[in-house]
Amino acid sequence: MQPFRQKLREATRSQHEATESLLFPHQSWETFSLQNYREFMTVQYVFHTHTERVIDDALGPELKERLHWQQRRKLLSIQNDLAELSSGKPTITEYALPLASEAEAIGYLYVTEGSTLGGRMISKALSENEQIATHCSFRFLNVYGTETGRYWKEFLDVLSKEITADQEETVITAAQRAFGLFAQSVNFVRDKALA
Repeated sequence: MQPFRQKLREATRSQHEATESLLFPHQSWETFSLQNYREFMTVQYVFHTHTERVIDDALGPELKERLHWQQRRKLLSIQNDLAELSSGKPTITEYALPLASEAEAIGYLYVTEGSTLGGRMISKALSENEQIATHCSFRFLNVYGTETGRYWKEFLDVLSKEITADQEETVITAAQRAFGLFAQSVNFVRDKALA
């Protein structure tokens, strides 16, 4: 039988690819400008402002402890990066709906935690981009540092042990909603820039 992790990845693959295309259209890390990076970090601020709040509300104390939830929160690192970039934080319109269960929170975490894996790769590439590297410490992109792999494995352990067969669709739907929320965050930031 197909592991749920694989089923979840396949069910969200097209949204994952669409999100990357939306965030980085026709862009290479070498040509990524400081303004591109400011926009990228502002999108992260909008997205994580919404997701961290609803995840925190939905997770119970036991699961928060197992996941080391407080250490997984990224908003402070994002705010510090924005301050370093001399970027203001936008006034945010609330559009994230509350999560109804821990299973939905795990679906959201699949997206936020998975992006942390990519963050290490992005920070490595951007650290060679002189236009950006001299302005930023990449706190958010390196939020777990050398513990990134361990945190991902811990999350996958919760995913495999906590989610029952009848909760799988709930997790998948929530992960898809989280990708949709990320796309909304990109559009929100770009619309603000054009206003």
